[in-house]
Amino acid sequence: MHRLSFEGCLHESQREPGNPGESQYLRYKQQRREKLRSEEGYALSVRRMIEPESVFGQMKNNRNFRRFLLRGLPKVSLEVGWLSLAHNLLKWAAMNQKGRVREQV
Repeated sequence: MHRLSFEGCLHESQREPGNPGESQYLRYKQQRREKLRSEEGYALSVRRMIEPESVFGQMKNNRNFRRFLLRGLPKVSLEVGWLSLAHNLLKWAAMNQKGRVREQV
């Protein structure tokens, strides 16, 4: 397993303004901030905040998922994949039963 090392990294307040990549970093940071503050960016960020919460809540409450059965990142990733697949298939089946699914050719 790889461990991340942040040795030598400086916090934003400790960076020197004369650093060659500093101006590019600040410019990029400002662009991202402006994009997030736009109406489109705000709508997207709000949507991102809300969407996953309901899925994890349904997995915990409706599917009685409390803990992972397997250990290790690759196995846990596989287990999350299976849980997500089951969630999506059950959601699709419910929509299909209500007649809300379009046929795809």
